[in-house]
Amino acid sequence: MFPEFRQYEMKEPTNPMDDGSFEEAVVVRYLLGELPEDTQVQMEDRAFSDPEYMRVIEAVEADLIDAYVRGQLPPEDLRRFESRFLASPERRRKVEFARSLARVADEAKPAAAQARPARASDVRRSWLEALGQLLRSPRPAFQFATAAFAFILVCVVSWQVVQSNRLRSRIGALEAERGSLQQREQALQKAVDAEHSRAEDLSAQLQRGALGNVASLALLPGMLRGEAAAPQLVIPHQAQIARLEIQLEPRDRYPQFRVELHTERGEEILTRNNLREQRLNNGRGVVLEIPSSALTDGNYELALKGAASGKQVDDLGYYRFSVNRK
Repeated sequence: MFPEFRQYEMKEPTNPMDDGSFEEAVVVRYLLGELPEDTQVQMEDRAFSDPEYMRVIEAVEADLIDAYVRGQLPPEDLRRFESRFLASPERRRKVEFARSLARVADEAKPAAAQARPARASDVRRSWLEALGQLLRSPRPAFQFATAAFAFILVCVVSWQVVQSNRLRSRIGALEAERGSLQQREQALQKAVDAEHSRAEDLSAQLQRGALGNVASLALLPGMLRGEAAAPQLVIPHQAQIARLEIQLEPRDRYPQFRVELHTERGEEILTRNNLREQRLNNGRGVVLEIPSSALTDGNYELALKGAASGKQVDDLGYYRFSVNRK
């Protein structure tokens, strides 16, 4: 199929740049890297500027690849083809494609056509005819395989469309849910802010005694048992809570405090543990709030103790005060 190239090589090829003409043998020598470097450059420049010349080179290249794939290259050309032509990755891909296409053509064409010699142009036409014949093959197995492939392809495309629609629906639902959650979060935050503001107002009112139902008394350090005059806690009739603010000295540093309240005769009123220091208007202190009904007119003693680590409890001071209910 390819001996004509060897025949051309036996002649002295003309320079393709002399008068704009060329010979197939010159193109073959160019593709196999046998021409001088300046002639190679001239042919490449002309191929870039002349589309018709480029198409001719591509046609000769296809014939050369076809002859190699079918084992019809002479030994000398075969050696140059494998050492120079196949050095390009793009040309190797062309060879692999031609080999696959030739294999398909060989399987599809009749045995008589395989034995008949053909030129390179005939082989290119036979490839196309072989592909068409293969696609129109009456063999049940091939038709079944083609139908199965088409069915699978349709199923895959349909599945992808369905999944895409489901994904879009899911994304839309998530977006709507996120918007709803953001609205709920904003509403809850507003409610928390309003409640926090109300609690601060109530706390401020309690500190000032503005509600009128809290009776307060500040117990300062140094109010010992032996003092003659004790501070008085006045409890109005509408007061429901008695608030005792016990001021701490700078050295009183404990994680927790305990308060014991007794009458002047030693009767225990209550004991509170796990109290923590708070910021008061006059410094640091411990706050004890008890129902006002637990206190009657008379004198009382309050013992403040600091709870250190473990079970150790330190006495910090004793405070006397009296209660006057109105």
